[in-house]
Amino acid sequence: MSDDILAALASKAGLSLTWRDQKGAEERVPPDTLRAVLTALALPCANDNDVRESLASLEIGAKDLGATRFLTTRVGEPVRLPLARGSEHSVEIELESGATFSTSITLGNDGAPMLPPFSEPGYHRVRADGTEFTIAVAPARCITIADRTGAPAWALAAQIYSLKRKGDAGIGDFGAVASFGRRAAESGADALAISPVHALFAAFPESYSPYSPSSRLFYNPLYADLSHAMPRKWIAQAIEDEGCAAEMERLESLPLIDWRASTSIKYALMHRLHARMLRSDTSDAAIADFAAFRSQASSLLRLHATYEAIQAYELNRNANARDWRNWLGDLRDPDGGGVRAFASEHADEISFHMFLQWLSGKSCSAAQSACRDAGMRIGLIADLAIGMDGGGSHAWSRQSDILQGLTIGAPPDYYSATGQDWALTTFSPRALETESYAPFIDTLRASMRHAGGLRIDHVMGMNRLWLIPTGAKPTEGCYVSFPSENLFRLMALESWRHKAVVIGEDLGTLPWGFREQLLSHGVAGLRVLRFERDQHGFRGVGSWDASAVALTMTHDLISTSGWWKGADLDPAPEGILQDDNPHSIRAWDRGLLWAAFQNEGLVEGERPAPENAAPVVDAAVRFIARTACELKVLTAEDALGVDDQPNVPGTITEKPNWRHRLQGDAADLLNREDAVRRMNYLAEANPRVEGA
Repeated sequence: MSDDILAALASKAGLSLTWRDQKGAEERVPPDTLRAVLTALALPCANDNDVRESLASLEIGAKDLGATRFLTTRVGEPVRLPLARGSEHSVEIELESGATFSTSITLGNDGAPMLPPFSEPGYHRVRADGTEFTIAVAPARCITIADRTGAPAWALAAQIYSLKRKGDAGIGDFGAVASFGRRAAESGADALAISPVHALFAAFPESYSPYSPSSRLFYNPLYADLSHAMPRKWIAQAIEDEGCAAEMERLESLPLIDWRASTSIKYALMHRLHARMLRSDTSDAAIADFAAFRSQASSLLRLHATYEAIQAYELNRNANARDWRNWLGDLRDPDGGGVRAFASEHADEISFHMFLQWLSGKSCSAAQSACRDAGMRIGLIADLAIGMDGGGSHAWSRQSDILQGLTIGAPPDYYSATGQDWALTTFSPRALETESYAPFIDTLRASMRHAGGLRIDHVMGMNRLWLIPTGAKPTEGCYVSFPSENLFRLMALESWRHKAVVIGEDLGTLPWGFREQLLSHGVAGLRVLRFERDQHGFRGVGSWDASAVALTMTHDLISTSGWWKGADLDPAPEGILQDDNPHSIRAWDRGLLWAAFQNEGLVEGERPAPENAAPVVDAAVRFIARTACELKVLTAEDALGVDDQPNVPGTITEKPNWRHRLQGDAADLLNREDAVRRMNYLAEANPRVEGA
């Protein structure tokens, strides 16, 4: 096969033929990688004839006027319609608001039919020459933090599972989120950023990373607050029937989550509550509400519930059945007769998983209401993972949407010399276009439904992703471009519809000009204290971006206290430390950070000893409080001065990732002296603007 014609197809399909490593050297993507990625994009390329046919299909698709029935634009911009050139057309327009009117199409300079600009955002219908289009008209940008708060504001951040409340069986839930959020709001916080709430695997509790979901369209039921929607006497009876009160107390007392044990108890209790609902008087309001929810369930919800039931069934037969691709053949097709027969035979179990989603949605909505009612102007900021597990619910139920045979990762950089493979997949950029972006829109709506904001993990995926063929090394991947302008327009539209702010995690290797692109779309980037450095040291507060979000740490970093103490480092070797030893580097960095605090007039005197971290945490909070960033975020770990790191990238079982619990009831944590002091630093430097 000619490498030149293969490269031509790859370029046409949006694959980058080269990339730069952490030293700036240009690397060329090998042909085997190009072939694997093109195959996953449904572009055959086994031989020259395949490549020519795939090139032709891309050319035909680009010229096919009838292929596009979904268009995006922005308010105030004319719309180029995919109709025959050279003649004028009369069109009927139905706005999403319900208003209808007629207009005429004008011709552009090149003779292309042009629709006059829309002044109202929304999903509008256009009918012309017997053809109907949907035009997604976005506002100029997303709703921004300043739009919601009127001035720089501050927020708390917490890993949901880490928050404790009595009766949570050892895993934090939305009830704890509500308590923690109310207390934060009382101190002046305008938002509470939480870890992802995506559905994981009910039958496989070992998969508990919140960033490796089975589906981003549905909730993790382990975060449901049973007491919100269920009568307390029912819950008490379920606990008594299970005989698990003592075990619940034991699990709640542990400093690290026992995911298997806690999951078993939570699901056992929810099974009992669901069974009681099915046999109780339907006149009860909660029962009637669930019955309506179940009767109105979307096909996607029914498929997700079916997936959960099948996976549990299959795991009893095959220990490898966590992945749907290892199920019995007639169960791999969500639209097949085998799945319909299974659903008929296991209707109660499928109803149970719908019940879990009903309960979770009620709980999340209640937590958002608690935060807003207590005074937050944004409330919960949800977190959207970059992808989903290729063996999970979404990949099974919408197989044509997903990139099969590829995983998302990152090329080598200064933080990972060998690159990273995150073992996740995502939407095919070609499928997004053919499906009128429905998978992306559904995902945004699921995340914004009960939130005032959305943080997008690895937001660079809106522009390009590093994709790795299954079985290849991270260095053997390539960048694939995504239809970023359409994605950003849809994000702005959904932000406007939900009145939700959008924050993008823009840390790592960025495409050229990407931060400027985020700014133009109203997406706030992240600025993390330990990363804000140049050749002279840590940047002063005056150089931080006003449109960004300031943080002292992220979930992938050790807390400020732990960093100062070196708790993330292996024990120091005996004798004189070399300059390239991590402990020597950390000692130097401590000096640079303390100097930055001194330059801002935040501290005086010699830097504290490594074991004396409290003054450093205080100074770090005061430092970000003084930046011009429109939102300053204080993590629960830094508010309390603990040494934990929620997740250590590149490790799975080597570290207690996603297991640390904060010691104390969620309702009381922020009453501690150190937490009150640090919240006051933020509140005093960022007073609320009333009426915003």
